[in-house]
Amino acid sequence: MTKRMISATDQYFEALSQINRDDFLLCFAAEAALHDPYGGKPFVGSKGLGKWFDGFERTWKEFSIAAEESYSSGDGTAVKWAATGATHSGIKASFSGIDVFFLDENGLIVRMDGYWDAAAMMEKIR
Repeated sequence: MTKRMISATDQYFEALSQINRDDFLLCFAAEAALHDPYGGKPFVGSKGLGKWFDGFERTWKEFSIAAEESYSSGDGTAVKWAATGATHSGIKASFSGIDVFFLDENGLIVRMDGYWDAAAMMEKIR
């Protein structure tokens, strides 16, 4: 299956599971906003998304995330997911959440809002 044959949301989860920066960035429109987790300052555009991915790479040596359920309406899709990972120091953690994706007419992510307990996850890996 080529990258163009899968949706940007599927590619997003696949890129995170492979810790693949290039494939991650290909999921997004040029000025996309990533609110992950929601409530903080968004990461905007390729520079902001790259900064988010820098933190992701610093945290995880191994990572797996899988969509469990998804619900679409209009240009939005909410995806319930579960993730497991191991830090570079070998600490393992499991956590889950819901991501809400908004796509443009080309099927690229223009906004993603992540709802999950980042503080609880960080406590697990300290």
